[in-house]
Amino acid sequence: MTKKIENMSRDKLEKFIIDNRDEFDEFKPAPGLFDGIETRNPRIVSINWNSVMWKAAAVVGIFIGSYFFHDWVDNSSENVQVVATDQTDESSEIVKMLIEAEAFYTAQIDTRKEEFYLLASDQPDVKDEIDYELVELDAVYAELKQDLKDNADNKEVIEAMIQNYRIKLDILESVLTQLHKAKNVEKENNYEVEL
Repeated sequence: MTKKIENMSRDKLEKFIIDNRDEFDEFKPAPGLFDGIETRNPRIVSINWNSVMWKAAAVVGIFIGSYFFHDWVDNSSENVQVVATDQTDESSEIVKMLIEAEAFYTAQIDTRKEEFYLLASDQPDVKDEIDYELVELDAVYAELKQDLKDNADNKEVIEAMIQNYRIKLDILESVLTQLHKAKNVEKENNYEVEL
């Protein structure tokens, strides 16, 4: 509705201008009028010093605050490193045990996964189900790792992390055993059919 009114108003204005064009052209500006306007009204630039000072103070405040924050973060990370290096030999042995266990179980799990993916290539449902189980175990492992960062009874957390690896490996070995049995039965059936 408003567009119609605008179009009607515009059409009436255009018609009026076209009908009275001669009367508009009757008055012509003086030859030097526009040159005089530029020289009579030069642009005056004024600076609001209060505004500039407040902005400068804010910038300085932000800079000083970020400097102290950065200094505080550096000092706190140095304190964490000092605490970490001051741990007893027993905890460093436990950490070494975790690193060795991670390397061992990761290699074993990767080998079993490759074998599993080869055997289950024609069974996408089984692959999806095992992948889902492994993802859930990875989530549990991530939580355990967070607990370890929080320094929550390190020995128990590390044992739980190693147990997580064992569970993954057991799941893969169990599924592989079942897949091997199924493949062997399938081969025997195919052999009997050929005879």
